[in-house]
Amino acid sequence: MTITDAAVSGGPTVPPDPGRPPAAEWRVAAALSRREAIRLVRASLVPLALAVLMNLPTNRGDVTDLRSASYNAAFTFLLLAAVVLVVSHRAVTRSRRHGSEEMLTATPAPTRARTAGHLLAVLAPTALAAVVAAWLGWDLTARGTTVGDVVPAELAVGPVLVAGAGCLGVLLARMWPQAFTPYVACVVIAAVELGVNTPRLAGSGARWLAFWVEGSLWWALPRHSTAHLIYLLGLVTMASLGALLRHGRTRRLVALAMAAVVVTTGTAAAQTRQPQSVWRRANAMFADPSSVQTCAERDGVRYCAFEISTDLIDHFEEMVGAVRAVLPASAWPEDIAVTQRVTALDFEYVGDSPRWLPHLPDMPRERIRQPDDGEIHPAVEFGWSTEQETGFGVEVAASAIGLPIVPDPGDGSVCLAAGQARAVVALWAGAHATDDADDGLEGVVERTEEAVASAGAEEAEAVFPIVDVDAYGGFAVSLADARLALRLLDRDDAAARIAERWNVLTDPATSSSQLADALGVDDVGSLEPPLEPFMAHMDPDIATLGRPCR
Repeated sequence: MTITDAAVSGGPTVPPDPGRPPAAEWRVAAALSRREAIRLVRASLVPLALAVLMNLPTNRGDVTDLRSASYNAAFTFLLLAAVVLVVSHRAVTRSRRHGSEEMLTATPAPTRARTAGHLLAVLAPTALAAVVAAWLGWDLTARGTTVGDVVPAELAVGPVLVAGAGCLGVLLARMWPQAFTPYVACVVIAAVELGVNTPRLAGSGARWLAFWVEGSLWWALPRHSTAHLIYLLGLVTMASLGALLRHGRTRRLVALAMAAVVVTTGTAAAQTRQPQSVWRRANAMFADPSSVQTCAERDGVRYCAFEISTDLIDHFEEMVGAVRAVLPASAWPEDIAVTQRVTALDFEYVGDSPRWLPHLPDMPRERIRQPDDGEIHPAVEFGWSTEQETGFGVEVAASAIGLPIVPDPGDGSVCLAAGQARAVVALWAGAHATDDADDGLEGVVERTEEAVASAGAEEAEAVFPIVDVDAYGGFAVSLADARLALRLLDRDDAAARIAERWNVLTDPATSSSQLADALGVDDVGSLEPPLEPFMAHMDPDIATLGRPCR
């Protein structure tokens, strides 16, 4: 007997089973979701386009660490998530703003069906985010040299954040329909994200309770990728069920909500436990690097890389070979080694985080210097910048020429090689390390020019280290030296003519002016050594300007 039949026959009216909504409710929800999905997609196009643009190749190096890129991929979806939260909230409260709530309440479609429709609409921007995440994963693996593997659970975080934001918007609309609610929610979430991702919590499992976990120092900090993804899915489920439960409890919804709470709580607790094996490995990277490294000898050169980045050995070999190819065979040293180390570069953008890592040795940022053992020490996070690759090449060339490779480990000073022909040769040879290493040298020159202009100083007095971004080499050159090296890179006969005069051009007494005259290069500015040299850009905590190179 239907509800209508019972009423006509005078019998009791039986309400619909709240545990099994009539099929009409789901049809209403599906129809509404199609219309609302279009609105959400339209609002998502701009942040989606920005997410794609943020991941287009720019001035990147030749190496992509797939793990680090995966860990930080979700950041590009945060703006999209915020937009979806606001738009979904406004969609649910549209009838309230337009004064049509009473009219909708009088229709056969219950409020729960409309809420379900808005929740289903969130699938549209989520699907778009998933497509972008899949494209990002493909783009990462399609690049030249890659290290490690893509982490699917981390790539999936972005789309899940979008889904969670949309469901949260619907829940908030049913709880607090005021117009300002979604904007306050975005501010609160941003504050929580900034608070949890603070350097003070770098070594704490509590940081995993944030929606997005920043990926710096990934090689030193434990990652709970799968548990974090399940935790986020649990939050999304709780937000969705919470919105539906606002219209009445049913056994099925309550059971699902309890299961979601258990799963979310369990994965949240699991994330706060820090794997000791990760801490031990990170500690060994500082205290006993050789114990966590893989080594190989190729063509007379010994390469050692950390076990987490052994794929870099092939790239190191290619760069060493490229520099070696432009140097005279007689100039190549008999014993050369490339040994990976933790350097100041690895802490460039992490602020005070190293101070709050309880399981790592007490090693302040200013003390993380490359040892002066004659070996070349690339950083853990290597290859993200063409300038870094140029610096590696220059260090290889410096080892053949006789210039210092690293700053003095005692006081962090670099010697002044401005005006010396051998410094120009080292820059020129090092810029052959990769196909775009010359772009890295140009980048360092441009950065120095900007620093000189902002300081209101004379370019002729400015000097800078051979390697930028806090991974300094052992000597400093002038802008004129670097410009001369760039001019030599345009000369097809430079390698042959430098080889002919190698002993003279690598003599400390030979000036940059004599090199320019010997190779017929002019109009590069004054090549005289600066009388009052100043460092255009250098972190004094890591390196300072010392005596002239001898």
